[in-house]
Amino acid sequence: MQTIGEMLQSVGRYMPDNTAVIYKGDGISYKELNAKVNQLANSLLKLGLKRGDFIMLLMPNSVEFLIAHHAIIRIGAISIPLNVMYKVHEIKYIGKESGAKAIIADAGLWAEQTSATESLPKLKHIIVSNGTADNATVQFEDLLKGSDEYPVVEAELDDITCVIYTSGTTGRPKGATQTHRSILTNVQGCCTRNKFVENDRLILGLPIYNNFALSVVMMSAFYCGATIILIDRFDARKVLDAIKEHRGTYFAGTPTMFSYLLTEFKEGHDDVSSLKMVNSGGANFPVEVVKKFEKTFGCIVMDGFGHTEGCGFTTLQPRVGIRKGNSVGTPISNFFVKIVDDEGTELPVGKVGEIIEYGDSFSIHGYLNAPEKNAEVYRDGWFYSGDLGYLDSDGYLYMTDRKQDLIITGGQNIYPVEVEEILYTHPKVELTAVIGIPDEVKGELAKAYIVLKKGESAEEQEIIDYVRERMAKFKAPRMVEFVDSLPQGPTGKILKKELREKVLKEIG
Repeated sequence: MQTIGEMLQSVGRYMPDNTAVIYKGDGISYKELNAKVNQLANSLLKLGLKRGDFIMLLMPNSVEFLIAHHAIIRIGAISIPLNVMYKVHEIKYIGKESGAKAIIADAGLWAEQTSATESLPKLKHIIVSNGTADNATVQFEDLLKGSDEYPVVEAELDDITCVIYTSGTTGRPKGATQTHRSILTNVQGCCTRNKFVENDRLILGLPIYNNFALSVVMMSAFYCGATIILIDRFDARKVLDAIKEHRGTYFAGTPTMFSYLLTEFKEGHDDVSSLKMVNSGGANFPVEVVKKFEKTFGCIVMDGFGHTEGCGFTTLQPRVGIRKGNSVGTPISNFFVKIVDDEGTELPVGKVGEIIEYGDSFSIHGYLNAPEKNAEVYRDGWFYSGDLGYLDSDGYLYMTDRKQDLIITGGQNIYPVEVEEILYTHPKVELTAVIGIPDEVKGELAKAYIVLKKGESAEEQEIIDYVRERMAKFKAPRMVEFVDSLPQGPTGKILKKELREKVLKEIG
C-alpha cells in the first residue's frame, strides 16, 4: 500500500492531464495540483515544520484547502481540519489539546478568531490566504513559490495523517485520528463498491472539513484519477446547476440535502441525466424519500453507515445487486460488523443491539489523548459505535437509532427513526425529528417536531392519528410541534441534541 502522498503523486504521474478539480468554472489538472502541493510542502519544511507536527486548517471549500491538506500530509505532519463555524474558545481547545505548531487559515475567517492564539504558546506560524491579518506570520500565496519537487520524507502507513474532531454529541469534541492505512483502506472499499472510474465527476458540496467530504468524496476521486466538481457550500440550486453544467455523475450528501434537492428540482429545466448514483450517510434516509429521489433523478441511491473514526462508510448498499429498503447495506471490503448486547455477546439475526465494527479503517491510535475513551469504545480490536441496529439473514445492516436517541416509555422501546419513517410518508411533511420528553409517569414520551411543506397546514391530532393507524399506538408521538425549521449541522444532519436541550430548558 502506498502512502497518501505517494498515491496522489502516482496519479499525477500517470494521469497528468486529467482534471483533478473544477472550482467556480476553473479546472486544475493532476499535474498542476501535485506541483502546488509539492511547492507548499517544501515551503512548510523550510519553516521548520516536520513529521509529527500538528497543523490546523481553517478554510472554506476551496482548492487552497485541498492543496494545504495534502501538503501537510506530504511532509509527514498532521492536518486538523476545523469547522468553519468554530469560535475562538473551540479553536483554543483543539489547538491546546493537539499542541498545534501552525494554522493555515482563510483571512476572512481568521479575522474573527485572531485572539485564539492566546494560550497557545506552541503555535509558531499563522499562515493566511486570500488577504492579510494583523498577527499573520506568512502569506499562503508566498509559500506556493517553493520547489515543485516531491519532498522525500520518511513515513509509515500507521503514521497519523489527520485528526478530525467529532461533533461532540456525547460531550466535548473528540479528536478521531486517521492514518495512511486507515484512510486508504476505506477509500479502496468505497471505490470498489461505488465502481468509480477515472472519467467520473464527483460533485462535492459537503463541508470539506467533514470526513464524509474528505475521505468518501475527495480521497476516492484522487485515488481513481476522477474529477471533483467543488462547490463553495451546499445549496440545492448550485448542486443541480453543477450536475447540468459539468455532467456530474455522483453526489454524496445527507438525507436532508436530498430532500432539498427534490424541493428545488425543476422538471424540464434541470438536466440530471448524467447522474449515475448518490451516496447518503449521516442519518437515516426514509425509504419514501429514497423512492421519490430515484424516480425523479433516474439514478441509484446507495445508503450507507459509518463513522469519522472509521474514515467513511463501514457498510453501503450495492451498486449492482439487491438494495433493500431501510437497509444501510452490507460491509464494504475489509470490514466486519456484529450486533452485540450490553455484555458484548453477539446477538442472533433480527435482534436489535449495539453495532460494533472491525477493520483496518480504524486507526490504531484511536482518539487523540483520550486513553479512557479509547478503552471504552475500542475492545479487542472492535469499535463499539453506540448505534443500535440489527442484521438480516443476508447480512444486510439496519440501523434503528443511536443509543442516546432511544425513547423508553412505560418500559417499551421506541426507535425514533422508525416513527420518522412513517411521518415522512405523510404528504404534508417536509422534515421531521422525534425525541423523548421527560415524563413522571411513563419515564419518557415521544414528541415530533415537523416542518411542513410550503403552503401546507396540519393539526396535531391529524399527525398523531396518521402514525397510530400505521404502527403500534404506543410508538406514536404524544405531542407534535410545527416549526419553521429544525437545527441542522453543517452537513444538514438534524441536531436532536439541540432539541432535547431546548425542552429541558423549557421545563426547568
